[in-house]
Amino acid sequence: MTGNLSMSCLFLNRKERTPQRATTKSKRSTDGFSMRIKLFSMINKSFYREKFRVAALLHKDILASSVTLPLEILTGASQALGRTGTRPLDIACFGGVGGMLPIQSGINLHTLPLSDLADTDLLIVPAIWRQPQRVLKRESKQVDLVAQHIAAGGLTVSVGSGSFLLAESGLMTGRSMTTHWQWFDAFAQCYPSVALERRQLITQSESVFCVSSVNSVADLMVYLCGEIFSPRVARHIESQFSPEIRQRFSPSPLGTPRDLHHDELVADVQIELLRDLREPIRLGALAASSGVSERTLTRRFKSATGVSISAYLRQRRLDEAQALLRRTNLSVTEVGSAVGLYDPSHFTRTFRQLTGLTPTSFRTAVRQKAFGISKRRG
Repeated sequence: MTGNLSMSCLFLNRKERTPQRATTKSKRSTDGFSMRIKLFSMINKSFYREKFRVAALLHKDILASSVTLPLEILTGASQALGRTGTRPLDIACFGGVGGMLPIQSGINLHTLPLSDLADTDLLIVPAIWRQPQRVLKRESKQVDLVAQHIAAGGLTVSVGSGSFLLAESGLMTGRSMTTHWQWFDAFAQCYPSVALERRQLITQSESVFCVSSVNSVADLMVYLCGEIFSPRVARHIESQFSPEIRQRFSPSPLGTPRDLHHDELVADVQIELLRDLREPIRLGALAASSGVSERTLTRRFKSATGVSISAYLRQRRLDEAQALLRRTNLSVTEVGSAVGLYDPSHFTRTFRQLTGLTPTSFRTAVRQKAFGISKRRG
């Protein structure tokens, strides 16, 4: 299964789509916080409905795990929500005329007719097992449905080469996307106006997310559970699927940190420090809110955690900086500013003390490792 440059570009033959859809303008945002605000605003609109509706587009050439894993994570979220008394999820798969759909792996999946799909909150587009070309030719109706959903601002997740269906819609011009590494060159040739991020495992362009492979889909789904429902649900799902989840996709920690101390006073200080990593330490305010002196707070915190308050915050800032360098397109200066280290030289020096690498070298190293590729892939 390899991507190749001989693949014909169907998008070039779909000019009837381009005038009305490709005019949708979306810049690649480098501000993770503004993207979260846009995403929250879009998700919040669905809260007026009784259920949060999830739809997966199926065809015989899908990679089964690319749809079953995200749906299992969402089902786990639904079960957790059921225990808290909040609204459930409505999950359904759609394909062709409906009925049992035999896919290439020999698994039969139940589907509803594509004609029944309307007004869903989250659309999942799974990975394509082999040549995306034949799927695009055969599944033009799915491309139309994807285009309608994106145009309406709907939350969309594509896995691996499923991104071809999104790009084929004509609505991803100038927007960040990724795909499976084997299809980079073919994707770039077919959709030169799309901002293909070869070194990103996950990309976000407003409400459209692309995951490069099944290996990273759990990261994204846990992040979305936190955004759609609550950090509490996300933490529950993360604990259930911990073997599958290697790194969070999140511009900030998901709710309560894992290393909270059992001393409630210390835990409260930890939570306050992580509330906004850009804020400086205000020891007097922390002590006052804790009802102890600054000296007592300093001594108690170090006794509980083994490090000073300033060292703890510095470590958390650098942890978040590493996550941003892995997952976003923010420049080194922007990453530093996002975690409260505004002086680029100081940020680089502090980062090197922790990791032994500069931020730029760290980003290059982790992305090459993630893709298993050499520097020749730019």
